[in-house]
Parts: sequence; structure tokens; C-alpha cells
Amino acid sequence: MTVQISGGFDLTRICHDAQAVLPFDSEHAPQAVNAITPLFRIGNATLNEPAMTDKPRMPIRTLTVGRRPGLFLLVGLCSIGFFVADVATATCLREPIPGMLVLGIVTAQLTVICVWGTLVRGTFWIRLPWTLLLLVVSWCGLAWGITLEKGNTNPDALLGTAVTWMFGFITSFVPLKIAALCFRWQIIHDTDASPNAGRNFNYAIRDIMIGTLLLAMTMGIGRGMLTGEDINFTRALYASGLHEPELLFVISLYGVVSLLVKLPCIWISLGEKAEKIPSRIVVWVVYCFLLTIFEIGMLVTVLGNPGSDSGVIFTGMILSHQLMGAIMLAVCCTLRGLGYRLERSRSPQTDLQTELRSDSTAVAAHPESV
Repeated sequence: MTVQISGGFDLTRICHDAQAVLPFDSEHAPQAVNAITPLFRIGNATLNEPAMTDKPRMPIRTLTVGRRPGLFLLVGLCSIGFFVADVATATCLREPIPGMLVLGIVTAQLTVICVWGTLVRGTFWIRLPWTLLLLVVSWCGLAWGITLEKGNTNPDALLGTAVTWMFGFITSFVPLKIAALCFRWQIIHDTDASPNAGRNFNYAIRDIMIGTLLLAMTMGIGRGMLTGEDINFTRALYASGLHEPELLFVISLYGVVSLLVKLPCIWISLGEKAEKIPSRIVVWVVYCFLLTIFEIGMLVTVLGNPGSDSGVIFTGMILSHQLMGAIMLAVCCTLRGLGYRLERSRSPQTDLQTELRSDSTAVAAHPESV
């Protein structure tokens, strides 16, 4: 049997040449030819059509350069806006509605940091030090606002804020990371060839050194904010107030409801079809309102009615969740406008099996091409 593929590949001659160096049984030659034919077809197509491999490169380069100004503008606006909100938090907490509004803004900030650390494509362990550094910088803004509000540095207030901030980070980061691992969701750009393009699980010495430097900077900034203070777990726990069951319940309930409010925003803006986004936002507004009513009901059932300020407090809670979701929708819709989307990645084994199956099907469907 002689199999000739366009381009000059004689597979029988190749198999006979291989007998000299490999334990190759002649009676299995047809099976060997059928097995390696798809590979030669792929290689032959690549050699005969070099222009096809070059065509996508120019658009990718153009789109990549074109989206950079938009990304820089988005990151700059978010950084400035969130940092101003961090500094103003201590002052705004004097009143219920301004306090709840600024709480919604800083919670959205925390979610943006967690989304970047868990869902954006790339090596997780390289992004984690950057995520922690952003977390510490945002805490510095909160600490600066507390210092300006009180007129002096209050170590217990700074320490309590740090513990509460880290608690909120964990309750947002861990569920998002679990969802990313279980459902393989990731934020990618339209110019990526496939949901797995650009994956790189190799660590260079540069990456390790940068990660170590960022971790050192993170710990140095945190320690520098509390110079000369004896920090231990007991002091940190009591400074944050998380040792009190009522406060722990309030913070935990707010965190769970906030997570349920924000997750649909990510899907609507990055995963849903463009024509369905307006209707989905309307549904989300009703959904967010009902979740807030549930949260208010739980608080009243467990802690009782807050008194004469209940109407103002409950209004602030509703506005807080709505503002939080609106910020997430705005940020994620801007990313969508820059070409990013939320997709489910496939494992490398699945990609290999799919490719081999398609090649075998093509050979069986068009035997005349072999």
C-alpha cells in the first residue's frame, strides 16, 4: 500500500525507513499510516499555506495597541475614584445614607481587586502578590482617612480596619476563586485565538523575584503604618470587633448579600449577549432590591428594629447595594467595550482530543484527499 499526500510525502517509504531503527511490524503498517496521516495533513497545510498563519497577526497587534489607552484610562479613573472613597470613608460614616453609599463603593473596589486576581487570564501565583499589594494600598487610604478624621493616629482603629478589610477580602476572593476553578470561567480578550491561548504555567526567575519584592513591599507598608506597635491575634480581633457575635453576623450577612448582588453583574456585562444586557439589568435591579429586603428582614429578626432611624438605615442599605452593582456593571461593561469577555476555558486534554477527533473525521469523510 502506498499513500501519497499532496506535497510529496510518501508514508510507505517513511515507514520502511523507520524499520531500520524501530521495532516496526510490517503487518501493522496500515494502522500506522492511518494514525499518522492526520499529523502529516496538518503539517503539510502549514507548510503550503504560510500566508494563512501570518494574516491574523496584524489585526491582533493593531487591536492590542488600540485598547491600551482605554485600559490605562479605566485603571486610572478606578484608582483615583476608589482611593478618594477610601479616604472619605471615615468621614462619611457619621451619617447613615452617606456611610452606606461609601460602603457600597469600597465594597465594589474590593470586588474589582478580587475579580482581577481570580478571573483574569494569566498565572494566578504571579497575580496574587499584585492583588495583595492593591489590598494594602486601599487599606492605606482607609487608614489615612481615619487619621484625618480623628486628628491623630489611632493604632487600634487602623488595626481593626485592616482585619475587617482582610475579612471582606477573603469572603469575596475565596468564592470567586472556587467558582473560577470549578466552572473554569476566565476573562479573555477577543483577539485570543482560543479560550486556552496565552496560558503559561511556567515560572521564570524574574516572576519569582517580582513576586517576592511585591510581598516584601506589602508587608513593609503594612508594618510601617503600625510602627512600634505590639500586634497579636487577640488585639487584632478585639480591635476589629469581630469577637462580638452581633457585629460578626452583620458583616457576614452583608458580605454574602453583596456577593450575590455582584456575581450577576459580572455575568451580565461580560458573559451575556449584547442585545440581552439591557433587559438583564432591569431584572437585576429587581433581584437586588429583593435581596436587600431579605437582608433587612434577617437583621430585624436577629437584632431587632434599629429604632427611629430604621427608615434611613434601610434606605441606605438599598442604595448601597444598587450603587455597588452599578459600579461593577460600569467597570465590566467598559471592559467589554474594550474587547474583553467572560468565557469558560477548556482543559488541554479536551482540546487535544477534539483536534484529533476532527482530524480523523476529516480523513474518513474525504478519503480521496489521502
